[in-house]
Amino acid sequence: MAEQEGQEKTEVPTEKKRRESREEGQVAFSKELSSAALLAGIVLTLVATSPIILDAMRKLMSQIFRDLAQRGELSIDSIFTLSGEILSILLPAFAPFAAVIIFVGIFASVLQVGVMITFKAIAPKFNKISPLTGLKRLFSSQSLADFLKSMAKLIIVGFVGYLTYIDKITELNGLSVSTPESILIYNFTVVAEVAGKIVLALVAIAIFDYFYQRWHHEQQLMMTKQEVKDETKQTEGDPQLKARIRQIQREMSNARMMQEVPKADAVIVNPTHFSVAILYDRDVMSAPEVIAKGADHLALRMRTVARENNVPILERPELARDLYANVEIGDDIPERFYKAIAEILAFVYRLRKR
Repeated sequence: MAEQEGQEKTEVPTEKKRRESREEGQVAFSKELSSAALLAGIVLTLVATSPIILDAMRKLMSQIFRDLAQRGELSIDSIFTLSGEILSILLPAFAPFAAVIIFVGIFASVLQVGVMITFKAIAPKFNKISPLTGLKRLFSSQSLADFLKSMAKLIIVGFVGYLTYIDKITELNGLSVSTPESILIYNFTVVAEVAGKIVLALVAIAIFDYFYQRWHHEQQLMMTKQEVKDETKQTEGDPQLKARIRQIQREMSNARMMQEVPKADAVIVNPTHFSVAILYDRDVMSAPEVIAKGADHLALRMRTVARENNVPILERPELARDLYANVEIGDDIPERFYKAIAEILAFVYRLRKR
C-alpha cells in the first residue's frame, strides 16, 4: 500500500475504472453549464411569453383595484378571495417558467453525463466530515477554480449592471411622466436585455468550466502502474498463474498425443526438427490422418516412443515440414500429399508382410 501511495498516477484509466467511477456517481459535470442553460431558457421564455405576462399584470392590477373599490375595507375573507383571484391570473402566465426549469434542468444534466440513476453519490460518507479531508478540499485546485468562477460571475454581473445603468440613465429620468403600462413594458425590456448579456457571458464561462471539469475528472481517474497491474489480475487473472495453466494444458495435450504414436502406421521425420505420425484405416477412414506431430524436443520424444513400439520411422524432410505446417492433428491429409503418403504406406505394408 505504501508503494502505491509513493507512485505517480501516470496511466490512463481503464474502462473498468471509468465504469466504477460512473456507478459511484463521480462524473465530469459542470454546474455552471447547467446554470447558464437554465438562465438562458428562462430569459428566452420571458421574451416569448412577455405579452402573456403583461396581459396578466394588467388583469391583476385591475382586479385588485376593482375589489378594493367594491369592498371598501379589507377583511380575512376578502383577502382570501383576492389571493385566489391573484393566483388564478398569475399561474397560467408563469407556468411556462416552471416547465422550462424542469425541462432544461434535466436536459442539461443528460447532455453532460447521459442517463444515469445512482444513489451512491448522495450516500453519507464519514471521510467527508474529517477536518483533514475538509482542509484538503478547501485548498484543492477544484476550490480555486470555484472561487475564480464565482469572482468572474460577480464581476460580469456588476459590469453589465453598471453599463446598463449608464446607458439607460437618461431614459430612467423620463419614466416619471410615463404611463404605468409604459413603465412596466420598459422594465421588462431592460430586464430581458440585462439578462441576455449576462447569459452570453455565463455561457462562455460555462463552456470553459465544462472542459475544465472533464480534464479534472480525467486527472482524478488516472492510475498508478501498480493499480493497473492489480486490476489486470482481478479481471484477467494472475499472468503467472495463467501461464502455468497453459503449460499444464500443453503437457496434458502432449501426453495424450504421445499415447497416439504407438497406433501410427509410420512417423515421418525431418532428421533434426519435425516428426509427424500418420494413420490410415481403410475401413473407417476416407483418407490418411495426422494423429500426432511435434517439433524439436517433442519430435525427439515421438521418435523414441515410435522406436519403443516398433513404429516405422521414415526420413522425408520436405514432406515432414509440409505436413507439420499445413495439417492439424486429427485432420485428413490433403489430396496433394496422396502420392507421397501412398508410397510410404506401401513401404510400411511390405515391411509388415516381411
